Amino acid sequence: MTLMENDVIFAYMNESDENHQAAVKIFQKLREGKLRVDISGITLLEMELIYRSQRRESELLKVMSALLSLPNVGFIPLTPEIVITSIRLREKIGLSFFDSHYAATALYLDGRIISFDEAYDKVPGLVRMDPRSD
Repeated sequence: MTLMENDVIFAYMNESDENHQAAVKIFQKLREGKLRVDISGITLLEMELIYRSQRRESELLKVMSALLSLPNVGFIPLTPEIVITSIRLREKIGLSFFDSHYAATALYLDGRIISFDEAYDKVPGLVRMDPRSD
């Protein structure tokens, strides 16, 4: 399945985000069964770190419950192979820590990632699906 990056989830949760409407369309497709995606375990870690740093952990419980209840969504655990690939991507391409993990996970799956972030366009073997272009 295709990996959905955290930027789509955050855009969906934030109505003032410039990409909110595009993210709403992605989540609607999930609910209608027109799209199936995977979410990386690293997404959950990133969300937890962000919410914890903002002292909003009680809100995170609601977000996690909502993610778990989404239809047509799978969760991919972090593996040593993904970590090794993410390290190589940081060294060779200069991706950020989290972006390198998302790219490595997408490569581990089907080589496709749904994201607004153009940084993925420079990763060999990875196809970025921009939610705005649908």
